Amino acid sequence: MGAIDELLGEIEEKEKSIKESIRSEELKLGILAVSLREVLGLKLGARLLESSLEASAALLAEEQSVDNSSAYLSSYRSDEEKKAALLREKNRTAEDERRLSIRLGAMIYEECSFSLLDKDFFRVVYDDVEADRRLEKTSDDSFFSRIFGTGKAKMRKLGEESRFISYASIALASSRPLGSDSANALLADLVKLREQRKKIDEEITALESRLENEKERAKNAEHEILEGNGKITGLKKAEEDAFVSYGSYLYDRGSEWIDKDTPSEILDVLESLLRLHGDWDSVIADKDRVEREAKADDYRAMIESEEGKIMVLEKEKERIDREIDEIKGEIDVLRNKIERLGL
Repeated sequence: MGAIDELLGEIEEKEKSIKESIRSEELKLGILAVSLREVLGLKLGARLLESSLEASAALLAEEQSVDNSSAYLSSYRSDEEKKAALLREKNRTAEDERRLSIRLGAMIYEECSFSLLDKDFFRVVYDDVEADRRLEKTSDDSFFSRIFGTGKAKMRKLGEESRFISYASIALASSRPLGSDSANALLADLVKLREQRKKIDEEITALESRLENEKERAKNAEHEILEGNGKITGLKKAEEDAFVSYGSYLYDRGSEWIDKDTPSEILDVLESLLRLHGDWDSVIADKDRVEREAKADDYRAMIESEEGKIMVLEKEKERIDREIDEIKGEIDVLRNKIERLGL
């Protein structure tokens, strides 16, 4: 029985493979018939043809909707990435601006220490130069003065970068030239950086405004894509089923529409289907034969089992018959004894 089960398993696998191949060829025939419907001019299967066209149209519409939502969402994500890149660029520019401002402020401080710049316009810088000189002078006085002065000097040193940046801001607010070519060149670079940062800020503001306005639409697009992809899976299956049904219908009624003008690609599919259906009939016949043989083997096994029961019963019957004969013999003996008693 195990060998038959194995054989049936192999036949069923072959049956499944042929069935899938037939469906594939029917699908191909349905697609070809729809695409060549003007050439074929088929009159039969109009309802199935219409169902195929409707299924394809529904799938195409959903795919286009998803594509449109995907394109919009891609553009939105691109703006988000652009904003992130601009923010990084802004941070780099701000750091460059800070670094140049410190350098320029240090140059302005040095030029003011030599009285090279306008004293009224750079009054704050001149005041700081004077304060630093007083602190330096204090360090030459008494012990307590030196301790006190050193502490203040350290405090001023800690705020030095902020002071230099403020000096650069003063220079940026004026059109006055500085005392050296290097300082003027640095000031020009700083002006360019500030203009660049301003331009970046404007771009970021415009992007932020657009992203905020489009945020809800982007969320909807994301939902539409997710929902649409789910629908597309079902619509693809529906389209495939419609084409298969149409192809199967045309194959079954091939004699009603195939003629000398039938395109060769359709004839090739029909030939493949004929061969596959022949293979299918052969496999079904083999399956039927093996199943009948399996049933016959089942019946033989049942007969063998029943015959075995008969053998057991016959042996039991022989034993009972012997016991009956023995009992009859005992009865005969007892009757003879009664006769001898003369009664």
